[in-house]
Amino acid sequence: MPERLKTQIILDSIKELGQEIESIHLNPPKDMKDGIVYVYTGIAKIYGISEKGQKIITDLIFQGEIFTVQNGNYQSRDNFYLEGLKYSQIYFLQKEQLSPLEHSFLPEVQIKSYNERLKRTHQQILRNYDLKLHERIFYLLFDFCLIFGKYTGDYYVMPNYFKHDDLSNLLRNCRQNITSCLNDLKRDGIIQYNRQEIKIEKTIFEEKRIKYLSELRKIKEAIPC
Repeated sequence: MPERLKTQIILDSIKELGQEIESIHLNPPKDMKDGIVYVYTGIAKIYGISEKGQKIITDLIFQGEIFTVQNGNYQSRDNFYLEGLKYSQIYFLQKEQLSPLEHSFLPEVQIKSYNERLKRTHQQILRNYDLKLHERIFYLLFDFCLIFGKYTGDYYVMPNYFKHDDLSNLLRNCRQNITSCLNDLKRDGIIQYNRQEIKIEKTIFEEKRIKYLSELRKIKEAIPC
């Protein structure tokens, strides 16, 4: 059976039999039943709460991806949660509700989502060292626009899933600096940004995409086989 069909069968089951949720505690004090989270639309974040009570985003799950919830996932004194961002829709299904056939090809579907998340994490870590904050913010939003954006008129437009606190957390910088950089990017006409949506003008988007792909090729060529 093709991988795409296996994935679609599992996603359809989660959507049909699962429960829509806003968030889920990943390491509760009591045992929980193993299950699967499916991000039907938008983005979900995984975050931990430090001993000082600070929320720290550790991962993102994108639209169409799944995440396995099971005992022992997070063996830590800190509490971890999975939560949908703005305008996002996520579902949870207990594993025992899957058919034997679905159980048999679940690992293959899981590893695909895991590999995509790992690739994004490595790319973001690299950029956090290589780019200035204005560029890091732009390219973070640009990355999301590549995935979620739609071309309408003279712009690429995507829903604004992020609060400023989310961007601050993802980029490891204070909220005031994030807000200041966003205002600079808006003032310079590089992006249009409000609570509902993010817009990047087509000419800027295409120019940045060419530069972005060129830089990716240079990085790949610089890495020895």
